[in-house]
Amino acid sequence: MKKLLSLFVVVVLVLSVSVVRGATITNVTWENAITEPEDLPVEIVEGQPAAINVTILASSGEPFVLENLQGADSISVTGKFIDEYGNALDMNGDGAADIYTFTNTSTPGLYTTVINVTNVQPGLYTLKIEAIASNSTTNTIIDNATLELQVWIAGGPYWVLRSGVRDGDTIQVGSMSITIRGLSDLGAILDLGNLTTQSIIDNDRDGIFSWKHDISGDGVDDWMVFIKSTDEKGRSIYNLYIYSKDASILDSLNNSLGEVRVLGNDIRRTVIFKDHNRYNAFVLWDESLPAKLGLKATDYYIIPVQGRKHWWERGSRGAHMEVKVIKRTTYLWGLFGKEEKVFEGDIWNRNVNVDNVVKILGKWTLQLGNIMSNCWWSQGHWFWEIKKALGDIQFPNNYELRSRELKDLAYSSEDWRGFNPILNPSGKGLFKPNLDWKSILGIEDEEEE
Repeated sequence: MKKLLSLFVVVVLVLSVSVVRGATITNVTWENAITEPEDLPVEIVEGQPAAINVTILASSGEPFVLENLQGADSISVTGKFIDEYGNALDMNGDGAADIYTFTNTSTPGLYTTVINVTNVQPGLYTLKIEAIASNSTTNTIIDNATLELQVWIAGGPYWVLRSGVRDGDTIQVGSMSITIRGLSDLGAILDLGNLTTQSIIDNDRDGIFSWKHDISGDGVDDWMVFIKSTDEKGRSIYNLYIYSKDASILDSLNNSLGEVRVLGNDIRRTVIFKDHNRYNAFVLWDESLPAKLGLKATDYYIIPVQGRKHWWERGSRGAHMEVKVIKRTTYLWGLFGKEEKVFEGDIWNRNVNVDNVVKILGKWTLQLGNIMSNCWWSQGHWFWEIKKALGDIQFPNNYELRSRELKDLAYSSEDWRGFNPILNPSGKGLFKPNLDWKSILGIEDEEEE
């Protein structure tokens, strides 16, 4: 995100450029930063130093060191976050532009520095890395290279993320109730109640705009950040981040848990799919008259897919929350039946409609933004693992929504008609299981937990 407030020092170097050749900056790696999925910008957290390493090759293809740069007597490798004009930004609130100096490691051509931002508006920034080899006597650039990277900066160690925010929505966070008015590409008007409003404007029209305010009530300002996105039908919506230095923000959504709304003949309930290492499954239990008489029942099992790689979050995109939905139809008290997987995939920011019976929406995530304690390392990349994932399940009023911890569902009897496929893998009567329930319920594949 471009910044309105940036202080910078412009140093004009008068160099008679005789030959400027093409060095290259490659093999960028990060430490203490989120780098996966690779198609998204790197993410760092305010107040948590992140190291960046780059390999620089001279135009000759050799390491970018003086002995390989004939005529050069000095090398400068620096990084800076820049505005749209290329000016260095103040990333620590001290009134001065911040320049990060890279140093050569013991490996020729491998340079490293540490980036620590402490007082900035969260959002998307451009990091520009410049490598210059020059001759100070003749003021001549011998070789140089530049590289620009997109970096998302999370605005605090704790945050909550809400998907699918639309104009007119009311967001309840802690003691604050905020109604969003006039949400558009221009920004939004926040209705704070008591005839109090706050306008926020997307000045550069990049789809990201913010408001700084004490939302958690701890006396320290937090950040609300709106990020333009689209729903499953391509319609414009926004994801909303609330960043805070107050850990209580993570508990501020408890008043939404179990919330029940009646929508005609449907019921919508807010539920927890994942809470740390605990996964919750949900059973839509058919309570229709044919089901009660044992004639025919159609039950749905909403199963969160276990494992960190199925529950991740990234500031510049949102989150990934993966579930499976199994439809189980039984006849004559379960003597006959069939079962089928009717959905498997991401529910974040999607209204997943199964058979026009059940609708599932991944809606909220709560995050502890400490890379060392809430991330996982895989194949050279860091991932955010979602700390807590919430969503809505909507279902007809002739169904009962049952919540079971995933490991308990595998061994319960009251949540299965006919038979429990884990306890009775051979089935009952003419009804035989045709799905791999051990895999579905994660009994054999406990993954990286």
